[in-house]
Amino acid sequence: MDMTTATFNISPLDWHLANCVVERIRHDPSLCDESICVDVRDSRAVLRGTVSSYAARIAACEAAEETQGIASVTADLTVEVPQHLRRSDAEIRDSALDALKWRACLPSGAVTVSVCDGRVTLSGQVDWSYQRKLAEKVLVSLPGITSVSNKLRVSDRQIQLEVSARIRAALRVAAEKRADAIKVEVRDGVVTLRGQLPVGREHALARSAALCHSDVREVQDALLTS
Repeated sequence: MDMTTATFNISPLDWHLANCVVERIRHDPSLCDESICVDVRDSRAVLRGTVSSYAARIAACEAAEETQGIASVTADLTVEVPQHLRRSDAEIRDSALDALKWRACLPSGAVTVSVCDGRVTLSGQVDWSYQRKLAEKVLVSLPGITSVSNKLRVSDRQIQLEVSARIRAALRVAAEKRADAIKVEVRDGVVTLRGQLPVGREHALARSAALCHSDVREVQDALLTS
């Protein structure tokens, strides 16, 4: 393993954090043959270098993210698959479809897989958030993959439940009863809020809570003022 840390213009704390990240990566058996440089500035880590698989890229990022004191991780890592592990795009696609069916147990046809030069893109819709995460997770270790772009959408029902929970949590202290009176409607990632709230902070909190959901494209505010 070729592991280095940047040493110029670096604070003692960042130097310590960088070495902690290096040690965590060094002791990961899946990363023993990778070449990674670790740079930490203001507790934000940047990983640079070349790795031999997408799985190694993910493992390096997770090692840095799990290091106490690291605020964020940026991965500037290039995946260069060794010749003997390379697969055609068609082979990668077939392996991905098998993994989604048998390891993620997703219904046939629910997820569309496209592959270009080892870069995998997932599209379609799943019922629950955990399925979206699982679909990507089961592909990480497949040989030949250089990246995964997860464009799967979560069903409107899942978004509705999560947005409702966020709004109740945001308003619980100020107006728990009024939070329960808000009706959340979702269609194709567009959330409509209905009900009554006083003008001001509570109204803004409800809208902000809905906007914070990663699968929400737009919030239509139909709340009435009381």
